[in-house]
Order: sequence, then structure tokens, then C-alpha cells
Amino acid sequence: MITRNTEQQWGWPSKLLHWLTALLILIQIPLGIYADDLANSPLKLELFSWHKSFGILILMLAIMRLLWRMAGSIPTLPDANLAQRRLANLGHSLLYGLMLLLPLSGWLMSSAANRPINWFWLIELPALTGPNKALKEIAEEIHEASVVLLLVVLAVHIGAALWHHFKLRDSVLKRMWF
Repeated sequence: MITRNTEQQWGWPSKLLHWLTALLILIQIPLGIYADDLANSPLKLELFSWHKSFGILILMLAIMRLLWRMAGSIPTLPDANLAQRRLANLGHSLLYGLMLLLPLSGWLMSSAANRPINWFWLIELPALTGPNKALKEIAEEIHEASVVLLLVVLAVHIGAALWHHFKLRDSVLKRMWF
């Protein structure tokens, strides 16, 4: 079992962080949309508590992923030209940026709405700001626009992985799988 990333393969920590983050994001998006559509109720509050807790967990995992990525090497793209490498870098940069922006904008939105975040009912996170209706609305717009952008970037990311696997028949998808 490879621990560290190599030029040809992702190490198991990278794989674990990747797939755990992916699973949480795939839960997070429909959970947030569903909870937002509900009328005010105890169920809505409960679902948003889960949504906020998962969001903070994604933020922590994204930071861990970035630190792990900076500490080691990154496998090279097989037979990729300059344009493909730049597009891959842009896509990954957008994914990392959104994995940071979405939870931070949600945290800011909750803080500005004076709705504390109790992370899995264990730790109450400090407010990033005091109550501020205008700031809450700006954070909400950023959060919602970022979800749409994330859906687009994820579709391209997944499509590119499948294209590499089925069309190019290279190792790009296999080396991120266990």
C-alpha cells in the first residue's frame, strides 16, 4: 500500500481524502437544496444542522487535502499536452477553491443571520461576524452561485475522469481508485 504520492500513483491518504470529500459533497448538495425548500419546522432546523456540520467537515478535509498535496508530489498526467495540463490544473484549483468558499460562505451566512453552528452537536463554532442582514444576503448569494459553479465543475471533473478511463484507456481514474 502506497502512503506517499508518487509520479505515477496517488497514495492512500490522498485517495481516502478524495473519496470521503466526494461522498460528503454528493450528500451535501441535495441535503442543502432539500432543507432550503422546506417550510420552517424542526425538521428543517435538524437538516440544516447536519448540512452545516458536513460543510465544516468538508472545510477541514479540504484543508487537510491541500496540506497533504503541498507536502508531497502530484502524479503527472499521462500523455497530456500543455492545454490539457492547464485545464486539469484549473479544474482542480476551482474544486479546491469551492471546497473552501462554500463552507466559509455558509459559516459567514449563519453568523450574519445570528444562527450558531454546532458542529455535530459537539462544538459551537465562533461567529465570524455579528448579526448583519446585508452581509447575510451577500454570503447567501455567494453560497448559492458557488453551488451552481460546483455542479458544473464536478460534471466536467467526472466527465474528464470517465473520458480518460473509457476513451483514452489511461491510468488517470485507476490511480485514484483503491
